[in-house]
Amino acid sequence: MSIARMFAALLGAAVFLAGSLSAQAAGLAPSDRVTAAGTILLRHGGVTRDLSLDEIERLPMVEIRGRASPDEPLIEFRGVLLSEFVRMIGASEAKGLVVRASDGYSADIPRGDWERWPIVVATRAGQDRLTLRQRGPARIIYPVDQYPELDTRTYADRSVWLIVEIEW
Repeated sequence: MSIARMFAALLGAAVFLAGSLSAQAAGLAPSDRVTAAGTILLRHGGVTRDLSLDEIERLPMVEIRGRASPDEPLIEFRGVLLSEFVRMIGASEAKGLVVRASDGYSADIPRGDWERWPIVVATRAGQDRLTLRQRGPARIIYPVDQYPELDTRTYADRSVWLIVEIEW
């Protein structure tokens, strides 16, 4: 290994360590300060492309109350309507979406869902981007508070978090 590469490796380790120590001093766990990956892979007809969170957030943002997990209190999430997201990615005629998470989980979301309810593709909790602890980079949130009929296992199972890929 050349001296320049060793120096670069040592410098990178020092920067990482300094950031970790300052975050620990502030009382933050790693998943509280690390924002999840900033892209979602789109798949359609054998073609793939990355979609950035910045591209998603160019759509009009909406707010929705939800839980990061079932045992946590309600918080305000921000994101875009799934119906608008579907139009943006060119899936307006799709019968449904397959949404995949980084942990291997996937769910089918039928077209009728986004046509009937204001489902949100959330990218933020409050003003901040979703962290891994909040199950980001993006997550599907059904408006259970507004539509009690959505408070069933069926819709809970379609509420994918840790989204890394969407296919139609």
